[in-house]
Amino acid sequence: MKVFHLQFVFLGALVLSLVLTPLFRSLALRLHIVDRPGHRKTHKTPVSYLGGAALLLSFLLAFGLTLWVSNGLESTLSLRGYMKSFLILGCTLGVALVGLLDDVRNLSARYKFMGQAVFALAFTFFGFQFQVLHLPGLPPVSLGLLSVPVTAFWILSVVNGFNMIDGVDGLAVSVGSVSLVLLAVASAYVENGLEMLLALGALGALMGFLPFNWKPATIYLGDAGSGAVGMFVACSLVALGQSYGTTPRMTPPSWGQPFFYQIVIVTLLVSYPAMEILLSVTRRLLRGRPVWRADKGHIHHRLLNLGWQPQGICVAAVGFTLLPGLAALTTLAHYHGWAALVLVLFGLIIGFGLSALGFLDFLKPNLIDRLRPHYQIAHHFIAMQKVKLTLAGSREEVLALVDQACHEMGVKGYRLIVMSDEHQRGGLDYTHDFDPTRISTLDASQKGPVDRVQLHGGMGGAEWMFEPQAAEGELDVEYRVLLSEFMREALEKTVQLGRHQVTLELPSVIAFPQRHISGHHLRKRSHHEKTS
Repeated sequence: MKVFHLQFVFLGALVLSLVLTPLFRSLALRLHIVDRPGHRKTHKTPVSYLGGAALLLSFLLAFGLTLWVSNGLESTLSLRGYMKSFLILGCTLGVALVGLLDDVRNLSARYKFMGQAVFALAFTFFGFQFQVLHLPGLPPVSLGLLSVPVTAFWILSVVNGFNMIDGVDGLAVSVGSVSLVLLAVASAYVENGLEMLLALGALGALMGFLPFNWKPATIYLGDAGSGAVGMFVACSLVALGQSYGTTPRMTPPSWGQPFFYQIVIVTLLVSYPAMEILLSVTRRLLRGRPVWRADKGHIHHRLLNLGWQPQGICVAAVGFTLLPGLAALTTLAHYHGWAALVLVLFGLIIGFGLSALGFLDFLKPNLIDRLRPHYQIAHHFIAMQKVKLTLAGSREEVLALVDQACHEMGVKGYRLIVMSDEHQRGGLDYTHDFDPTRISTLDASQKGPVDRVQLHGGMGGAEWMFEPQAAEGELDVEYRVLLSEFMREALEKTVQLGRHQVTLELPSVIAFPQRHISGHHLRKRSHHEKTS
């Protein structure tokens, strides 16, 4: 692999990304493909999506131009090399399309995961696999028939780990860039010129995108972008050093892996998203919640609560990714003493950091036992309301269910608007404890969190305000997530019952009266438990 090829693909992707990103940002605004503020969002105004599309197009064009300029890199890329790049890029593009559909249509977590799983399984079955589980100090164990599911599970974990860390301006792009640098260095060490070329092309696209995604971001990766970055990095790491064909059954090397401790080493190269997915799944299981349920307990959320700025979080995440990555590279170079020293330092930082951020609270059984029932009660209540919603035969029944849900989840007031086409039945503008003229009478202590949902294409919308709380905990965020899902389904049911064209016309300013809903709802009871 000539140095010119590496420079050309990096600079080409960088320039194309700098040019295409503003164009896709304008296109997203024109098509209303934006990320709106919400209960788990850190931004206050809508921000363009389609960053993933700009990123992918920049990378693919740069890679294609490199092949064209070098006449297919002459004899550098064999047929097997082309097949390897096709598998990595094809599966990356597939996951990006699944993410783009989620950005535009708001797919459920189940369908999105199924789409990702299809391409992860395709790559592992037709491409490359972890065939051996080899941990330091233990003899290698052949995975046999488990090689495909284990590898696919690892790839899906990295993909969703990148999706989880894409919650602060510049965070996923910064971490992805560091992982690509580490991947390029590891590829050079194992003399895999193709993966080095791919890694530098992707790195150039990310570096060109970063100025637009840095605080304050004007465009986001979206699920298309974060999923594509995660899939590309994961597939490239699984195939790292493997150049013997398009399937692992074609003359595999000794023990089916290019170097010792492959699973361990490649995991260290994506340590931050790997740690995030591990912590999130563990936290949700311990609290009796579905693992796919969004929350506000990620590392970046906790750092924001401590007063960190997004720029500082990005810098810390870069160091968090770089340190174990250096340990992996020194292991590849057979400097095991230095690798052990770096890992010990990394372990100390991890231990202190997890304790300071409250991730080790699961060691306090009383805390888990006190909060777990409230999570379960809230989930059962909303699940029951959703079942009733499917049986509702009129708008009045839907509104009655909305009233019950808002009452129990601690909503102070809400407004739901459904406007109809002139040729269809009448529209709906339902207000409960909602007065837009009294915003000036509310002081800070009377204002609670405001959430909203909007159906695709402006087909309907709702806004609501929760009762004010002294401090918002993870349980409060759980209530907000559950209610947002329910309100969206209630809007969809209302549209279905009305059979009309619907538009969203919400006021630019929300206000609520100064009185509370009477009664003892879930949110009040749970806060009483937490403070008692």
